[in-house]
Amino acid sequence: MAIKNTFTYERQAQLSVVLAAIGGVAFLTAAVLLIRNFTRQMFWVVYNPKGMWLPILGAALLISLGAAVVGFFVGLNSAGQRRNTRSQLSWLGFFLNAGIIALAVCAVVFFYFARNPLSK
Repeated sequence: MAIKNTFTYERQAQLSVVLAAIGGVAFLTAAVLLIRNFTRQMFWVVYNPKGMWLPILGAALLISLGAAVVGFFVGLNSAGQRRNTRSQLSWLGFFLNAGIIALAVCAVVFFYFARNPLSK
């Protein structure tokens, strides 16, 4: 009986917002990494390809996109349900996750076009 109550629409609404928070923190980590290595004069993101910077950036963006996509669909699933007493929370999670997806995709595209690995 505990399993049946775990997947109520109210729990899905809470899960959507929690996943938005996880995705948001991961995106902020990726944004800090990108801003820290960005040179404005050349419009490059400079990094050492042999270092740990690139895998950490990739993991942050992957976690951000993964959590936000799952949260997006969980929020969408629970938002329009009549039995959901916390429909506003579902919509909040839905829109927060949509914004995080958009920001993370923009960060991926920005890094792709502005990357410049240093070779030593």
